[in-house]
Amino acid sequence: MKLKLELQNKTNCSLANQKLLLKIGKEVLRVFGQNKAQISLTVFYVDEKEIKDINKNYRNKDKETDVISFRLIQNPENLPLTKNNFPLDFDPSTKTIYLGEIFICEEVAKKQAKEFENSPFREGVELFVHGMLHILGCDHHEEKETKIMKNFEEQMITFLNKQKIM
Repeated sequence: MKLKLELQNKTNCSLANQKLLLKIGKEVLRVFGQNKAQISLTVFYVDEKEIKDINKNYRNKDKETDVISFRLIQNPENLPLTKNNFPLDFDPSTKTIYLGEIFICEEVAKKQAKEFENSPFREGVELFVHGMLHILGCDHHEEKETKIMKNFEEQMITFLNKQKIM
């Protein structure tokens, strides 16, 4: 498995650092059955204004949100994300497939943490997991999709608790 993760911290955000996101991201790939994946992605920590602008411009919703993901590869059959399966998307310079971008708003994460009686750190990690699952193709528009996504999220929470990450 190869995961290249770039973190763009535009707000001096104090949520999870790049090293931890990389560890968590690899576990998400494992849980999702992508043990052979060769991918890269970018995570952005942004402020409320930027997340609101993104939400308005791309989702037609004029409000802040916690996390937005942009998936660049459609993979409805959950094929291994490798050069062999996606040769046109494979970048030989990084030896990965660029999967997409995740935008997380620390300010919204902090508000939600208070509401859910979580720490901001835990909320940020959960948002990253949620965003990564979207990047991999999960969704929650229908009840069946929601159950599948929740199952993956619960598996990740169990892993993170066992690893004493949260």
